[in-house]
Amino acid sequence: MRKIFMTSMVFIMMLLMLICPKVCIEGASSGLLLWFQKVLPSLLPFIILINLLCSLGIIFRCSRFLDPITQRLFHLSGNGLIIFLLGLISGYPMGAKLAKNLLEEGEMTYDEAQKSLCYSCNCGPLFIIGTVGTLMLQDTNIGYFLLLVHISSAFIMLLLSRFYTLPQSPTPLLHTTRTSSLSFSTAFTSAVQNGMDTIVYVGGYIIFFSVISNLLAHSELYTSLTQFIGNFFGVNPTLIHSFLLSSLEFSSGSARLTSLLPVNTTLLALLSAVIAFGGFCVCFQSQHVLQGSNLSLKPYMYSKLLQSLLAYILTFILYPLWNPSLALGFTLKWYILLVMVLVFTAFLFKMLSSHKVPLKPASILS
Repeated sequence: MRKIFMTSMVFIMMLLMLICPKVCIEGASSGLLLWFQKVLPSLLPFIILINLLCSLGIIFRCSRFLDPITQRLFHLSGNGLIIFLLGLISGYPMGAKLAKNLLEEGEMTYDEAQKSLCYSCNCGPLFIIGTVGTLMLQDTNIGYFLLLVHISSAFIMLLLSRFYTLPQSPTPLLHTTRTSSLSFSTAFTSAVQNGMDTIVYVGGYIIFFSVISNLLAHSELYTSLTQFIGNFFGVNPTLIHSFLLSSLEFSSGSARLTSLLPVNTTLLALLSAVIAFGGFCVCFQSQHVLQGSNLSLKPYMYSKLLQSLLAYILTFILYPLWNPSLALGFTLKWYILLVMVLVFTAFLFKMLSSHKVPLKPASILS
């Protein structure tokens, strides 16, 4: 039944492309420009450098000095913290790629690599500060605030990963003192080739999801559905319309949201939630880089949804501290909601750790 449903959806998409060629071309063009102007220049250098680090083995030798600290604080190896930091600097989907690389190199067990997906896949600071803050909101200071919220939500997920206990020993690493047999020129060439392959696949996902997003934006059925949801919950239907589209591709979704609302706490909270989740486009990007690793995306999807909710709540808590002159009807409810989300996340991680993830290829539908 699932195959029949997916096949039917593919035929519907092909039919819509024939009926609305202009809309599809506009969506593909915007996705291509987004990839070429923003994603490629900001992500490709990081992909090449990280591949080079992994090829030369430098990252492995540094992690052993972090083990005593990380295992006490986070129940993680030093490699787990390095993945978190590099993934936070590089942006989507480098956290997932690093987890796969370390797993293949034997520097991380399957269980810890699976656990690292819950906290290591995050948005890069260049997009948050430069694209969202400076270009979209015309305020670099707000870009730094959104980055603070994003880092805070990611760090909370890292702390809560303590409850995702590993069934093996607390020191699962196979630290190696070997040096790479590859010369620097060979390693660099391989890193560039691998980086180009990855960035082309990322571009393909962005273009495809931009087409879907543009088709939905011009669909009367989708517009009627969002109007019904908005009227039912007493929320602006246009806001619901754009926020749901943002769940497909967060870059274009952020631009849609900033064009609808003035700069206020509600807009910043929605932007924080969208950036933390990343959209289904990023999920498929992560699925691609994880191919062949047998890592499941189930914990990843749960953690991204919870991080999105955390980022939304943290915006209401932190923005009055960031901007004290803001007159905001601030109550204790956001603190209570934050505690409830933290408890639920810890409970969910406990449940995930009690059920061993089966060894099968990474799939969003698995």
